[in-house]
Amino acid sequence: MNWNKDKSVKLSKLCVCLFMLILAGVCIGAPWLFRLLIRLRVQDLAGKFELFLVSTYTAAVPAAAALYGLWRLLRNISEGEVFIPENVSILRLLSWCCIAAGLVCLFSALYYMPFLIVSAAAAFVGLILRVVKNVFAEAVRLKDENDYTI
Repeated sequence: MNWNKDKSVKLSKLCVCLFMLILAGVCIGAPWLFRLLIRLRVQDLAGKFELFLVSTYTAAVPAAAALYGLWRLLRNISEGEVFIPENVSILRLLSWCCIAAGLVCLFSALYYMPFLIVSAAAAFVGLILRVVKNVFAEAVRLKDENDYTI
C-alpha cells in the first residue's frame, strides 16, 4: 500500500472522529467513571466526586472546540487550502483551547495532583501550536506577497 497525503488526511479525520466519540463517551460516562475511581481510592478522593465532574465538563468545552477546529483544518488541507488566513485562525483557536484545558487542569490539581501533569502537557502543546501558528501566519504573508508580485 502506497501512503500519500490523501490517505494521511483521511486517517487524521478518522482519528478526530474517534476522539469525538471518546469525548462524548467520557462526558456521558463521567459520573460512573468517577464513582468507580473514588470507590477504588476512597481514602484519597472521598467527597471530590462533584469536583471531578466540574473539571471534566469544563475541560470538555475546549476539547470539543479543538476537535472541531482540527476537523476544519483537515478539511481545508484536503481541499488544497493550506497557507490561508483561516488556518492561522484555526491554529490560534487550537492553541487557546489547549491553554484553557491546561488552566482547568491546573485548578483541578488543587484537589487531585495528577492533573498537574496534564496541565503542563496541555500548556506545552498550546505553546507548540502558537509557534506553528506564527509560522503559518508568516507563510500566509509571504504567499500573499508573492501572489501580488509580477
